[in-house]
Amino acid sequence: MSKKVFTVLLLAVFVLAQFSIASAAQVTADGTLVGPDFMPAGAGSTVTLEWTATSLPAGTTYVDIYARLQGAGNTYDVAECQNVAVIVGTSNGSGTFDYVFTGAGAYGNPVDGDYWEFLIAFDDAASCTTLPADANDDANFLASSYVDGSELEGFFSLSAPRTTPFLGVAVACNTFEYWALASDILTITPGDPYSGVGSWNAQTTGTFAPAPIGPEDQLLEWHATLPATASGVWQFSINPEDAAGNLNAGPYYFRNSAILAGETDDCVDFSDVAGHENETYVRYLATLGLISGFADGSFGPDATLTRAEAATLIEISNGYDETSLPASAPAGCDFTDVAASDWFSGWVWQACDDGYMNGVGGGLFDPNNLLTRGQIVTILNNVVESGTVPTPSSAITYSNILGIAFFDGSVDYRTAAWTDVSIGAFYAEAVVEAYSYGIAEGTSDTTFSPDQPVTRGEFAKMLYRALSFAGGF
Repeated sequence: MSKKVFTVLLLAVFVLAQFSIASAAQVTADGTLVGPDFMPAGAGSTVTLEWTATSLPAGTTYVDIYARLQGAGNTYDVAECQNVAVIVGTSNGSGTFDYVFTGAGAYGNPVDGDYWEFLIAFDDAASCTTLPADANDDANFLASSYVDGSELEGFFSLSAPRTTPFLGVAVACNTFEYWALASDILTITPGDPYSGVGSWNAQTTGTFAPAPIGPEDQLLEWHATLPATASGVWQFSINPEDAAGNLNAGPYYFRNSAILAGETDDCVDFSDVAGHENETYVRYLATLGLISGFADGSFGPDATLTRAEAATLIEISNGYDETSLPASAPAGCDFTDVAASDWFSGWVWQACDDGYMNGVGGGLFDPNNLLTRGQIVTILNNVVESGTVPTPSSAITYSNILGIAFFDGSVDYRTAAWTDVSIGAFYAEAVVEAYSYGIAEGTSDTTFSPDQPVTRGEFAKMLYRALSFAGGF
């Protein structure tokens, strides 16, 4: 090719390019953008924007979106523009658009802590070569997103109480709860943005797929029933992510094992627990032999619990039976209202000797008084802080709640501004920690009702959670 011909062709290409650029003109119209509060970081990060265009002239209009990193000196960049839609012969349009960061443009890919803004503009031809005259006016951006580049700050997932602590995965009967708790703010500096817990991505394999109940805020309560036909390897897992889409390196398994004998058997049942909010916990713990009902076949889930009954249930969970209890009051546990002939005497003395339950003053234990919600979480706290693990000769192999510091106060997965828990109250620390770790719930968003008698159903749920927590680590 001669130099002259090449020059002519080059000139023609240049003229066509100039014509293309010049032919794109901005169109006066109205538009809105709505984007998520948070988006992930890194190459290939995507933010889904919802756009609406109104008052468009008839004909063909291109809807363009631009991005910029917010901050002094940052401007909307043509290189970050992407055409969204072509609208023909209409005055309105809407839709969604995945804005994908490819590392191009002046800013590269978004990183943790960035704050991005997005702009919508309109052209009468396919073009990303022009921007509105006031594109860099701070009042002009239409959507914005923080960048959360960190996965969840922390979470734990717990199986049902096990018949062999720390080893097996077998459940005691066919209906149980797997549960988990997550937080996205454990190490966040106050005032810094975070996206919060997004999805648990719960998965199961087998011949059925029970729907998780939740997530509720940061607590997942997954109640499941194994069918009688269950066989082979069954998996229950979660792979939690935050609201920006950051996944932890899961999946994390509640179980990944074959169905064992007894796992598909019905749990112990009672005449008055069907449909009760605490049915799963009551029936499961009864199957383990840790709680029992009444002679008429009922359990009384809404009935109250005495201090003597609580002492009994705690020590049964610790592995004791009537043959291994003290026959007389140990030192410091000789209460004037507990006689050796009382059915509960050995249980009260053992709970006192272990440091789990104390008297109420004046040499009294008050065995027949009702146990309160503040007292029960304090008992569980005392179980941990006692620092001793009795080993009775008749100890059973249920997961032991002793020595597991779920009330260590080092991390708060959940917090609440309780209006009825006074600083300095004997139960204050225990209430905070029991709620933080999912062992206990409040009676509302702002009340714990520590002086309210605990029901037998509430006690069953707290005990189930405490036992499963102990067996999970």
